[in-house]
Amino acid sequence: MCRGVAWLYFNSLFGEFMAYIVLARKWRPKIFEDVVGQEHITQILINALKNQRIAHAYIFAGPRGVGKTSTARLLAKAVNCEKHPAINPCNECHTCKSITEGHSLDVIEIDGASNRGIDEIRNLRENIRFSPAAARYKIYIIDEVHMLTKEAFNALLKTLEEPPSHAIFIFATTEIHKVPLTILSRCQRFDFKRISVTRIQEMLQKITKAEKIKIDEEALLLIARKADGSMRDAESILDQMVSFSSEELTGNLVRDSLGLIDQEIFFEFTEMLTHPETAGILEYCKKVFSSGHDIIDFLHGLQEHLRNIMLTLSLKDTKLLEVSDFLKERYEKTVSEFDEKDIIHYLHILGDSEQKLKYSFFPELTLELILLKIAFKPSSVKIEELLGHFAKIPSVPPTGGSENSSDPSLTPRSSQEKNVQSKGNNPNTLKVTAKNEIRNQDTEPKNKNGFQNLESSLKNYQQFTEIVPTKEPKNIIDFSLDIGDIKSKWSDIVSKVRSDKIALASFLEEGIPYATEHNRLIIAYDNSSTFHLEHVEKNRKIIEGILKQDFQLPVNIQFKLIDFKGEGIEKEPRTPEEVIEDIKNKEPIIRKIIDVFGLDETLNSQ
Repeated sequence: MCRGVAWLYFNSLFGEFMAYIVLARKWRPKIFEDVVGQEHITQILINALKNQRIAHAYIFAGPRGVGKTSTARLLAKAVNCEKHPAINPCNECHTCKSITEGHSLDVIEIDGASNRGIDEIRNLRENIRFSPAAARYKIYIIDEVHMLTKEAFNALLKTLEEPPSHAIFIFATTEIHKVPLTILSRCQRFDFKRISVTRIQEMLQKITKAEKIKIDEEALLLIARKADGSMRDAESILDQMVSFSSEELTGNLVRDSLGLIDQEIFFEFTEMLTHPETAGILEYCKKVFSSGHDIIDFLHGLQEHLRNIMLTLSLKDTKLLEVSDFLKERYEKTVSEFDEKDIIHYLHILGDSEQKLKYSFFPELTLELILLKIAFKPSSVKIEELLGHFAKIPSVPPTGGSENSSDPSLTPRSSQEKNVQSKGNNPNTLKVTAKNEIRNQDTEPKNKNGFQNLESSLKNYQQFTEIVPTKEPKNIIDFSLDIGDIKSKWSDIVSKVRSDKIALASFLEEGIPYATEHNRLIIAYDNSSTFHLEHVEKNRKIIEGILKQDFQLPVNIQFKLIDFKGEGIEKEPRTPEEVIEDIKNKEPIIRKIIDVFGLDETLNSQ
């Protein structure tokens, strides 16, 4: 007796717990208009239903939690609704309710991950021939269809192309690239997209209002951003937050519960950039590590923070920022202290450093170096200011001027040399002459300010000798590379490299001088020559040393993969085996060494 009463009490209590339905299921779309952020798909399906143009196979592709399976169920209910013809399901008839509750005999949902073999597909082919039990169409919804095996896909092809008139296939996948093209060509494809933060926030606000959940705007925004474009994730996080606190949900509560980084940390760093100090940066890094946040999450947050500054600088507005109104005001006040080019450079540094930080054995030191590099990066200089500086240099004919001129900057070279000789060995002066002559050009175009271009100004400047204090020598630009000269000397360069490094030269000549940027030489390799590029990249310093010592070209080398055929380059790339065979044919001594020690297999494996 007592046991029976206790069981009834436990069963009623357990039933109350199980009666709760999570928000993601409770707020699943019931009509097409409820599908958030996928109007480009639902509108097509509505028109197809309106015009009775129902296809026999659909495939829904997109990220997780954006409405693929929900839309498939809506389509299944719409074509089978007892109030046919109907654009939206009524959700009241027996068929709609049975599909919603998941026990309809004519709407079969299959998990592609656990039913991926050829035997399951054979059973599907056998069963699909039978007419629907109660509904108008027999519908097969296969979720995560990309998990099917190759054999299973092949077994499905014929049935998918010519199914019975009462059958409809609806596939859903998060990895569309894994689905064979033979399957895709037999389906109507619909690509679902990530849902915007604004749309997710609006939907969450609607849910919280209906569920009478007290929550502020900042908390909704944080949940929407954390969901990363997934409506289901957002609803699950909201469910979790409601369980976390029975009181009003605030931004601080959500931030603490989800482990989100406070935006104030990023503002603190950008404030330090105005007056950077090494000690301050190191203390800041220690604070970040002590907080226990994931370092990669911190890096991503700092990137987003700098991006917000860049958007505010560029647009003169904060309308694109996905932050609270309070933070928008902070950004408007902060941007006046930064230059757009500097922010772009900071973002480049952070982007290039992510892999280093992720695989570093000492992440704290790596983060310190990254932030110090950002803090002490020299400020960008506008090209207009630089041209304006050189435009102030007077342009004097090389044969003109007077030897008795009182201004040394207006005195010709020959006169100044006489003046220097007359002064003898004066330790307080030094004659500085231009190191290299910049190539003369036939024309001297002018920029929008009316100044001559940089090379023309430098050319005029190099016609004279300047007397400056020995303690403050001036920096003079050395030279500008000419790709034509490099190409004309290329065979000599390869020959010189061959005299020092035979194998290196053979791989080097597979590339071509492609372009020059100031004192940087870009050598291009075909896309199929990655092995050759890796070999010369390891020996880049050797090649740069030869160019500097033997050809007076102090350049930096950069290697690049391009499509020779697409660029119209007729050079035919050789395989590594052909290069090694060429080395052996040209150098009998090397061939003898390889044959004696049996190194053929070793070289080919490398």
